[in-house]
Amino acid sequence: MTTATSLFATPAADITLDKIRELVSQTPSESLTIEYKEQFSSSLVKTVAAMANSYGGLILVGIKDQGGANRTVGVPSATATQIVNACHESLEPPWQPEIIQVPLPDSDDACIVIARVDAAKAPRPLLLQGTAPVRLHGRNAIADRARLVQLVTEAAPVLQPFGQHVAPPRLPDPQKLSGWPDPLPADFVLRSGLVLPLDERVKWKPLSEALLSALAAALNKSPIFTVLGYWCHQCGTQGFNPFDRRGYNRSRHARLTSQAVSTNAEVPHPVEAVFEVHLPDRYGAPTSSMTVTLDLLLRHRLFLAANGWPAPTRWRLQLHDLYVSLDGVIAALIDQAVVATLADLAGIDPVVVAQPFTLDFYAGPPAGELLESSGLRLLPDAGPSGGANLVADPSLDLSNPSERGKQLDAWVEQIALDAGLLGMEKLLVAYRAQQEGQPQKPS
Repeated sequence: MTTATSLFATPAADITLDKIRELVSQTPSESLTIEYKEQFSSSLVKTVAAMANSYGGLILVGIKDQGGANRTVGVPSATATQIVNACHESLEPPWQPEIIQVPLPDSDDACIVIARVDAAKAPRPLLLQGTAPVRLHGRNAIADRARLVQLVTEAAPVLQPFGQHVAPPRLPDPQKLSGWPDPLPADFVLRSGLVLPLDERVKWKPLSEALLSALAAALNKSPIFTVLGYWCHQCGTQGFNPFDRRGYNRSRHARLTSQAVSTNAEVPHPVEAVFEVHLPDRYGAPTSSMTVTLDLLLRHRLFLAANGWPAPTRWRLQLHDLYVSLDGVIAALIDQAVVATLADLAGIDPVVVAQPFTLDFYAGPPAGELLESSGLRLLPDAGPSGGANLVADPSLDLSNPSERGKQLDAWVEQIALDAGLLGMEKLLVAYRAQQEGQPQKPS
């Protein structure tokens, strides 16, 4: 499935007419980050400036902006030159977006012209006739004084390409509990997250209690809650608490936690999910953004040891367990209710909330000793691995189960390879066939 985010990240040479038509079908109306134009007009330059001064986006020229069975009508190839010249002549300072031409079949000259406006590369504020246009939902406006000041004073490193807000680069130290051996960290921690732009008004307010309650309710219906139930069943615990504010919470930092409950005092929470929302500590910072992280922690080996299991080190993380966990973390961060509430907290449109771009896998014991190795071959002298830093392919739409599956396959392969284990690619083929109920193809 093609979205504005995935098309923005797709290499120019890989953009096809089918992808464009799929985007138009999936997103028929204009939005903060998409505009359709049937032909070139001078208003296109204002849209370029507005998107550059806001969140970036796509302008598709040769597409009817309303209804109809076939909206891809095309424009002459010379339209690309018109856009470049108009931007260079009208914008201050002169600047042009990336221009991509996709030819129409059965035509010598007609094409669809795509202008990809990357706010991270534009010299902000980008002015048009002495004003700074900004993008609203499906239309353009002129920045007021406060927004203009923000554009002038913002720091460039905060800006990132549209759809590529990355999670914090390092994991927190996993919590440690007394047990076998002493101390034993979590078997593994998965962390992903987002960095969201903040509306000007939100910078001056504490985190809304009502919205955080709504976020907790959304998380309790999201895929991460299902994963917690899955691991509680695996561990044989008494159940788990719903997401609620626990631990370190302040006016600009919220910590929502869901924990498996056990009767063993040494390991009261063998499974835990922690969702944190953090605003900048300095009120009204010109480069402020909202950081969101989701951690999934498992302490299964420690739980087994505390309950008298004779050899907890024999427990291994199965492929299905890893797959379910990875999928739950990512699926929770793209859950519509979770995204809508995060957008409300940041004061932005949900379309601006990007999909997760990174995921960190931290293994407590060496990853090669944690992963189930049946069917895998350990490379001699490969050295220990503490996990993997995983990056998503931005051209994949992670809200689409099939495309998310492709991403998860790549991540599982990377985790195994970084642990010095060969053969995961073949195991994934068999796993996929088993999950889909299809006969396996001969190798």
